[in-house]
Amino acid sequence: MKALILGGVIACSLSAAQAACPDSSLMHNAARGWIAGQRLPDPLVRNMDDANCAYASFRAVLEAELGPPVGVKVAFTSAEAQENYGISEPIAGALFAPMLVADGSRLSLKGSRAPLYEADLVVTVADPAIMRATTRAQVAAALRDVRPFIELPDIALPRGAVPDGPLFASYGVTPWRGVLGQGIPISALADPVGDLERMTVALKVDGRVVHTDSGAALLGHPLDVLLWLVQHGRYELHAGSIVSLGSLGTFGPAMPGRRIEAEYNLGGYPMKVGVTLAP
Repeated sequence: MKALILGGVIACSLSAAQAACPDSSLMHNAARGWIAGQRLPDPLVRNMDDANCAYASFRAVLEAELGPPVGVKVAFTSAEAQENYGISEPIAGALFAPMLVADGSRLSLKGSRAPLYEADLVVTVADPAIMRATTRAQVAAALRDVRPFIELPDIALPRGAVPDGPLFASYGVTPWRGVLGQGIPISALADPVGDLERMTVALKVDGRVVHTDSGAALLGHPLDVLLWLVQHGRYELHAGSIVSLGSLGTFGPAMPGRRIEAEYNLGGYPMKVGVTLAP
């Protein structure tokens, strides 16, 4: 199967000898149902090529309803997560503006099905030259800022389904909401490559630290996530594109009443982001 970027949408072409990806009507209906708060059906894909083709149909409806993507979510950026789901590299999906909320928000869980919380990290692209980057330093030079991020993915997969890489890829790794904090300009960091690798984060629930981690949790280095994305991720990054780099540690169930916070130290600069979850 070959994939082409057409107007920001991934289009798939199949030879007659290959099994077709799921019927587009199935994925279109899945997208409309997901927006309405329903769970997702199992498209019964068994490889990543067919999963990417399925996601093209799903994503087309999201674009029609939510507007053009504002960025990319990269998931499975740890060796452990990849091993657990039988994949050998990360998986990416589009992020849309209605998915993103401001720091300090009181976020309603209405419309979610199986939401989780996690500490994450977001970068903003400054220069489309990032698409030609081959080193960490070149990636860092093409970024505008680094921002703290609490992601709330909604694992709205079918009840009883065994989640694997192709199933997650069919739905763009199930982003739902994310809370963006105030960032730090890349230009403020004395050593962007080293500072990002040494960055630390503490995830708090109701004021109690439940997990700590470092930038090395993201493919060994946060900038390596971006190198993977520009080389293999099927997305064209532009000035202003945001990229969610993956989970910094543990997940937890997003439950009403909880206060979720993440506190970072990046090159001696503190960053923090928080959200209160409402019914």
